[in-house]
Amino acid sequence: INTDGPDWYEFGDFCYKPFEDKKTWHGAQHTCRAIGAQLVSILSMKEQSWLETTSDVWTGLNDLVVTGMFTWSDDHMVTFTYWAPGEPNNHDGFSEDCVEMLHQTGRWNDVSCTELNTYICKMPKAHYPVPSVKPTVYGCPQVGQTLPIHFIFQIFLFSIQA
Repeated sequence: INTDGPDWYEFGDFCYKPFEDKKTWHGAQHTCRAIGAQLVSILSMKEQSWLETTSDVWTGLNDLVVTGMFTWSDDHMVTFTYWAPGEPNNHDGFSEDCVEMLHQTGRWNDVSCTELNTYICKMPKAHYPVPSVKPTVYGCPQVGQTLPIHFIFQIFLFSIQA
């Protein structure tokens, strides 16, 4: 299948795919999972600096399971944070369980999961099978490169449910 939108970008041991359409946190997470990825986790200042955006963007950080206990949706440990001043704050007593990265500063802000934001999907680099005339390629999927069949099936299921 051809991937929609921008190409995958490689940084460190991971591949990243930004999406410009705006979705709720759960909608964005669903899209990422349908292509075998997760909403972006940010594990270092180096990665944070690399992820420059032109709009507010969802991250995978959330406290949906236990209020006040933030975890990454891809199960990475939270060893780095970059909160905006006064955050996280559950502003005005509202339940703000999902985290966006603000494009002006790159700082993080907890907001309602029903807000609409652009998003970035992230997955570890892996070996992607290509036709047998070529060796297996290590890295990120390219536009037009075929994804493994279980990803294609997930995307098919998502499209018929929509």
